Amino acid sequence: MNLNFNQSLAKNYKSEPQKIRVLSEDWVAKQSYCPNCNAEPLAAFTNGKPVADFYCANCDEQYELKSKKAKLSNIINDGAYATMIERINSKDNPSFFFLTYSQEYKVNKFLIIPKQFFKPDMIIKRKPLSVTAKRAGWIGCNIDLRKVP
Repeated sequence: MNLNFNQSLAKNYKSEPQKIRVLSEDWVAKQSYCPNCNAEPLAAFTNGKPVADFYCANCDEQYELKSKKAKLSNIINDGAYATMIERINSKDNPSFFFLTYSQEYKVNKFLIIPKQFFKPDMIIKRKPLSVTAKRAGWIGCNIDLRKVP
């Protein structure tokens, strides 16, 4: 298994979060398989699908990827609160991949948490963005991994 990101994919991106999204999604697409049925490769959803990055064409399982530099903490920043709650309560809720990487763009850890372990009480609602913010009123969330059984 190759633990290095293909850094050439990020040369046209300036934003570090965009670089990491491209690099980590490429790594998962090329180096992982479906933990549910062992089929490979996983297919990528088009960008913008809420709380879903990959799916298995064989068994239809869905997966959301969260990437972080350094080590995995107990609290993971995530996107929109309402969308996350809706997705984890849906009948096709995703399992989660948590990936950590080094400063040299090398995978440190790759953790898989199956969908049945995600419950609404793990999702922490953040305060709405201030009225002066570009997306005023938007409410994000965090994932509390301490609540994983």
